[in-house]
Amino acid sequence: MGKQWIMVPVAALALAGCAGGSSTKSAADGTVTGELKEWEVSVDADSAAAGQVTFEITNKGTIGHEFLVVKTDIADGEIPVDGDHFPEDAEGITVIDEIGEFPAGETQSLVLTLEPGAYQLVCNLPAHYGAGMHTSFIVE
Repeated sequence: MGKQWIMVPVAALALAGCAGGSSTKSAADGTVTGELKEWEVSVDADSAAAGQVTFEITNKGTIGHEFLVVKTDIADGEIPVDGDHFPEDAEGITVIDEIGEFPAGETQSLVLTLEPGAYQLVCNLPAHYGAGMHTSFIVE
């Protein structure tokens, strides 16, 4: 009985280790679902294949937010701000497109054709990016 008791926790630990592997998830069908809220941008996939990508974004916050797709090699959350937001024409970033500010409780869609590269998904309303409203996204 002692050996069986020891084997169960070891097996459980081994399985837990496998489940805790890489947290990357690709948008297999090209659709990314996400949420904006104070002060977070969260999406159900952190990558997609190059080509058409559809973002279905819901504002689950209590105030208006916007959603920008920015192509950049700058690390997530490190785009330099000028005052309370970053200049959208700054060197090293390309704003691909956006969903302009929309109210809490609403869902908006954005369909883009994206090239391979590193991106950030952000809200750039005053003080929102600096408060944590950004996440990295990779197009392969």
